[in-house]
Amino acid sequence: MRQFNGVDKAAAQRNHAGDAANNQRRMGSASGGSPAKGDSPAKGGSPAKGGSPIGGGSPTGGDRASLGSPEGRFLASAGKPLSRLISDLKDRWAVALVRVRGTAAALDHAIAVASERRAHHRGGDRPWLLRLTIPLATGAEALTAFVAMEVLVSTTGLAFGLAVMTALVGAGIACIIANRRLHRLAVPASARAAEIAFVVVLTLLRFVSLDVQSTDALAALGGAALAALISAVALLAIEEVVVETDTYGVFLSRVRVSLRRRQSVRAMSQLAGCQARLDTTGEKFEQHFLDFLLKAEGFPLADAEQRARALRIAICRTDQIGAAAGGGS
Repeated sequence: MRQFNGVDKAAAQRNHAGDAANNQRRMGSASGGSPAKGDSPAKGGSPAKGGSPIGGGSPTGGDRASLGSPEGRFLASAGKPLSRLISDLKDRWAVALVRVRGTAAALDHAIAVASERRAHHRGGDRPWLLRLTIPLATGAEALTAFVAMEVLVSTTGLAFGLAVMTALVGAGIACIIANRRLHRLAVPASARAAEIAFVVVLTLLRFVSLDVQSTDALAALGGAALAALISAVALLAIEEVVVETDTYGVFLSRVRVSLRRRQSVRAMSQLAGCQARLDTTGEKFEQHFLDFLLKAEGFPLADAEQRARALRIAICRTDQIGAAAGGGS
């Protein structure tokens, strides 16, 4: 009986201890681990604290504070496409500016080279293309000389060769006289005498050749006189063209100046087009930001216009880009 009483007593003590532990666990859960303590909607995890419109998740609460100023909110939302477009237009404007400065420098260099060559040029300022008449005058001299050579040789080929050589000699005499004039030197009387003798001898040979080929002496005389006139005019034309026209170097420098000027004008027009598109896009950006400030932010009209204008000026400015392009070039 005593043994059984001891066992019952030990079991009763264990049951009492278990009840006390259960009571402590209930009290702990009610004080620290309940939903009202940490996770309940009334304490910390409710939508009213962090995510509800009443707390910080509304457009007028924590999200606005996280996005900063109205400019930042506009650039992060509705103004992002226009801001990217403005950035692309500024890049194009910078490229066009570099091209304008490059073409302007090339134009200045071409003008300097052309001016230097023109300063050292001793002749006139007639176009170089007039010198293309020199081969024509030489050819006319060769044709009239061929008439004179026919009576001297028996074959046509030999007569043609002598006519070409005679024409080249006449053109050489005219160029020698022109070179003396270009150097501001007096033309020797011997050079003029050689030129006159050249024309006279060829005229006599032409008369003989035409007299042999024709039965009328008067016609032969007229043909020889006409050939002499053609020869004299051809030699005089060669001399004056050499004196009064530009050299090929001066002509090439003028052509280069013309090409560089066209490239410069084209580059400037491209830059003006980029600037016009940038201004138009900037005005559209300003208008959209003004509407955003008035409708979404509730700004007064005067403040909204001032902020919109300031943002447009700040985002569309190109002076720093121009300075950077100028320093890099």
